[in-house]
Amino acid sequence: MDLKQLRKNAAADFKARGFPTTKEELWRFTDVSELAEREFSNDWAPASVDFQPLGKHVLVFENGKLSREKSCIDNLPHGVCMGSIMDLVDPRVGRLADAQSAFVAANTAYFSDGAFIELTEGIELAEPIHLVYLADADGSAFHLRNLISCGKGSSVAVVEEYIGRSDPSDRSYWTNAVTEIFAADDSSVDHYKIQRESKTAYHFQTLEAQLGANAVFCNHSIALGSGLGRNDIRGKLTGEGGEAICNGLYLLNGKQHFDTHLFMDHAVPKCKSHELYKGILDQKARAVFCGRILVQQDAQQTDAIQSNKNLLLSRAAKIHSLPQLEIYADDVKCTHGATIGQLDDVALYYLQTRGIDPVRGRAMLTYAFANEVLDEVKCKPVKTRIEALVYEWLEKVSA
Repeated sequence: MDLKQLRKNAAADFKARGFPTTKEELWRFTDVSELAEREFSNDWAPASVDFQPLGKHVLVFENGKLSREKSCIDNLPHGVCMGSIMDLVDPRVGRLADAQSAFVAANTAYFSDGAFIELTEGIELAEPIHLVYLADADGSAFHLRNLISCGKGSSVAVVEEYIGRSDPSDRSYWTNAVTEIFAADDSSVDHYKIQRESKTAYHFQTLEAQLGANAVFCNHSIALGSGLGRNDIRGKLTGEGGEAICNGLYLLNGKQHFDTHLFMDHAVPKCKSHELYKGILDQKARAVFCGRILVQQDAQQTDAIQSNKNLLLSRAAKIHSLPQLEIYADDVKCTHGATIGQLDDVALYYLQTRGIDPVRGRAMLTYAFANEVLDEVKCKPVKTRIEALVYEWLEKVSA
């Protein structure tokens, strides 16, 4: 199917399906009616949002469109292709993220730009590729499509950073992104996502990854922004020896609501998937974590671990945690668990006996809770950026 027909079918599907409602099982804790009732334009304007590049390979998108002036793609090594997805016709677009939901269907039908990254066989890119999405256009919708292809034996680190206005603003917009990742045999994809949109924005993303034999896919997701949002992360292990690692941290306050839905499909034997997600919620924030691991009948000797831990800093905060295992093989090692709690009063008292005031003590314990996820970040520039954002968030919450 060509891209034109794919878009046409997706538009028809989106029109027929409409936005999900709380009557649907995967959306029963999340009401998106306020988004469905809004009308969004596609008018373009430059973004007045600052950013700091994390390396020398940078693609910058302003309010849904590639900014060639702010991007840096001139010094790419041989075997690496990077640019706008609108400049390339790739039959793999839509192969993983078909119109499985209203948000994917809308993206497929209306995406106006996005990143295309391809590494040929055996290429190892030392520096990360930084994809920056700047947004501040009130009343606009940005449908962004990304495709990442890692050839056999190659490796790459890709950072998706979504940035909105940090100052108080009533600007409301909708970011709707889809990222498809193809990791060939023996390849390695280290994927990071930093979401710090405006607190009045809507942010939804679907990420689909397909792993070949002995491929390693690492996904690290940090969510601090948007008023209403959701991450759908789906991985399919199709070659023996594949490994998927998903770590995440969501920091929410005020009336923020953010969902995380993970799905790992073990289709073949001898694969691993490890998932660690932590949430810190303050004031009247709401979160949903739904993690599902599917072990198909032929996927013997699967090793799958899933953990979701949540820290509530306020009695008004709420989290719905739904870990799930669906196993059809008998020779497997699979575990899952979830915890929801508050700061340890004994630990806080101990810090006070050592001369640390309660505000500082709460901040230290909260950071220690998040640090398990931060320790999993391998890329030093990314880790430094995330640590600074977490510190900044904790200072505001503590104040």
